[in-house]
Amino acid sequence: QVSQNELDWFHQDSEAQMKKWQQEKKENRENLKALKGTAKKHSDTNERYLKTIDEKEKQYNSCLNTFLETSNKFANEKGKLEELIKKSQNDSQECEKRAVKAEVSVLQTWKETETWKLRGTIAKAEGNLRMLKALG
Repeated sequence: QVSQNELDWFHQDSEAQMKKWQQEKKENRENLKALKGTAKKHSDTNERYLKTIDEKEKQYNSCLNTFLETSNKFANEKGKLEELIKKSQNDSQECEKRAVKAEVSVLQTWKETETWKLRGTIAKAEGNLRMLKALG
């Protein structure tokens, strides 16, 4: 009878232990289900973030390419403008030289003209002087 009581206690303990394990198993399944749901949410969020990052990276690359194209275009235009400025400065210096030469030429021509006028006046005065001497 003692063995029967021990066997009954053992069965009771076994059933209590079994119920406890079944309860833990149920709780573990619920936790696993909840964790799977959380993992799915995180996975979905991660996918959205990756998609957003890809879109932003495409936008960035597009803007970067536009910037680089514009920068190169402006650099080319700057080079052309610098060449034009240099050419214009050279042309301006040439024009100044020609203007100075023209002014010198005009002044020389004016000097020669005035010299001829003065010589003509001198010649007339000498002629008049000769006439006066001849008459006098």
